[in-house]
Amino acid sequence: MQIALLESYAVLPLAAGFLLQGLAAFLLLNFYRSPSGKAVKPGLFALSVVAILFLAVSNVLAFVIPSVFVYSSGVLAASAVILALAALAPRFVPVEAAPEPEPEHVADEEPGEDPLIGIAQRFLQHVSESLAGEVNLVRLLDFVNESMIENTAADGGVVFLTDDFEDVIAAKSYSGKFPPPYKLPGDLPHKAVRVETNFRYAQFALGETIFGEVAASGKSQLIPNGAADDRIYVNEPEDFLKPGSYIVVPLMVKDRVVGVAGLARLPEREPFDEENFRIANALSLYAGAAINNVYSVQEILEHADLEREASIASKIQKTLHPKRLPDLPEVGFGSFFTATKGVCGDYYDIILARRDRIAVVVADVAGKGIQSSLVMSMLRSILHLVTNTTKSAGVILDWINKGITGKIDMDHYATLSFLSYSPADHSVEYASAGHQPLLIWREAGKKIEVVRQNTDPIGVERGSKYPELKLTVQKGDIIIFFTDGLIEALNQEGRQYGVESLSRVIAQSSSLTAKEIATEVKHNIQAFVGSAGLHDDQTLVVMKIKA
Repeated sequence: MQIALLESYAVLPLAAGFLLQGLAAFLLLNFYRSPSGKAVKPGLFALSVVAILFLAVSNVLAFVIPSVFVYSSGVLAASAVILALAALAPRFVPVEAAPEPEPEHVADEEPGEDPLIGIAQRFLQHVSESLAGEVNLVRLLDFVNESMIENTAADGGVVFLTDDFEDVIAAKSYSGKFPPPYKLPGDLPHKAVRVETNFRYAQFALGETIFGEVAASGKSQLIPNGAADDRIYVNEPEDFLKPGSYIVVPLMVKDRVVGVAGLARLPEREPFDEENFRIANALSLYAGAAINNVYSVQEILEHADLEREASIASKIQKTLHPKRLPDLPEVGFGSFFTATKGVCGDYYDIILARRDRIAVVVADVAGKGIQSSLVMSMLRSILHLVTNTTKSAGVILDWINKGITGKIDMDHYATLSFLSYSPADHSVEYASAGHQPLLIWREAGKKIEVVRQNTDPIGVERGSKYPELKLTVQKGDIIIFFTDGLIEALNQEGRQYGVESLSRVIAQSSSLTAKEIATEVKHNIQAFVGSAGLHDDQTLVVMKIKA
């Protein structure tokens, strides 16, 4: 029983010894293949391998004769010794036997990173932070100016921006000490504070002074000695006005000069060198790209503001137009309007303020956006108030004009057609404020009648007069209101739709209902225009006498 237990214990050290022998052989082989291992004598290496092989064979025999527990334990101990020798073998190799590494050559080292890369990264970081917050061009120009001063070891710097409309450059950022290279005004006291203030707000025409020359040519200039350069004006005798060394570089955006940056060193210091000039030119490229980004973001924000304003105006406008046209026993209505850019400057309404009168109004407000929507809202409010009176159409327009003139911008005047219809006697009162003519289809004569009035738009002159016309209509007659965008619609050949085309469609569809007539006109205009885009809003209101 005891012998069997010993035999079972012998298996564990035998298996562990076998693993240690394999690991020792692996370490010896790798070491011998290494440069350091070449110093070991081949005989010694071969002897070590033979010893490991002998122990491996002994392990196999021990498995065959497992009762020899002591023998298996000895094999384990010998294997551990061999492993230790293999692990410590590199320490016994003489140092001089190992090949010495070849010396490294300084010429083979990679050159250090250009400092401009770090500067560019700081530029990008600053621009990203400024765009993430409030977009402030002046703050960006101050950063550009300070960066150029710091990285060129200048005493002062200035940044100008160009004004394309006036062909001038204007100082936007100023820092440090900068002897002005231009002639100071004759009445300006030569005091440091006054001269600096003059420089901070200086403006020069393109081609004027060294700054204007660079803005006009787009070419950078390095001036080592300003006192000896004809392009630099010397404002002596004060020491702080004596010129030193200058660098002037253009700020470019897509081959277009958007500004100029100037750097100065005082005369007692070493002048700028080519390395400073290189850095200044590189920084000017970064600055131009940064300014372009700010311009682009500002343009996007302005566009977004316009889109947001258009959306608000469109919502206001939808509340002003009638939700549903009335269908009365005496008269029927049809209409359509199409906006060119989401916001229609046209306004129309059917007002049933009095039992004995039906009012129809069509207006075209100049301009777009919230302002035009507010003008529409004012028109609608006044109309719904005054049409409840017994005043004539001309007086109503006069009241509207006096109520609006002076309260809106001249850019948002309105043309307007106003009609008041009495179903009892088929009488019509009509007045126009500079609007398109009124068309009346006379069913009895089967022809179109054009009614025109030469009057001022609403909101132009407070004293404008609006005389009314009194007409009568009969059953089957059709009254057509429209805005100029409808008859001025252009096809691909550049030809206008015109009153004649509108009149022809009315004549051909006169037997239809008012709603169907409006639909026919809409389809006819769409077919005429084709793929050509609309350039103005289109509004049509059809009123057909039914009884």
